Amino acid sequence: MIEVKSLKLETVNVFHLIIKMMKIASIIFSLLLFACVADNEAPPLTKSQFKSVYNEITILEGYYQMNFRNLSIYKDSLLKSVDSVLKKHDVTFEEFEQTYNYYSRHQEAFQALNNELIQDYSK
Repeated sequence: MIEVKSLKLETVNVFHLIIKMMKIASIIFSLLLFACVADNEAPPLTKSQFKSVYNEITILEGYYQMNFRNLSIYKDSLLKSVDSVLKKHDVTFEEFEQTYNYYSRHQEAFQALNNELIQDYSK
């Protein structure tokens, strides 16, 4: 009987190991799929549009963080403010997010854009 219990225990451990490996494989597959997204595609927003919207959202975030510091306190208000900025520029959240992701994958361009904003703030 001891051998049967040991065999069952080993089977359960192997089963859990297989499940973990499948999870890891699915994560790796997802990352590879994301990496294979065409980097040549232009973002939905022009650089000028994104810079303007990103600038306002960054200022809003800084304001809320300095004045409230606790995310739970200002989260809803910040989301409403961001929605209002997007609406003002006639931009959807999806367009902004896709463009942000584009610049996240193109760090040199994103760094250049941030440097432009810093220069604009310095004027």
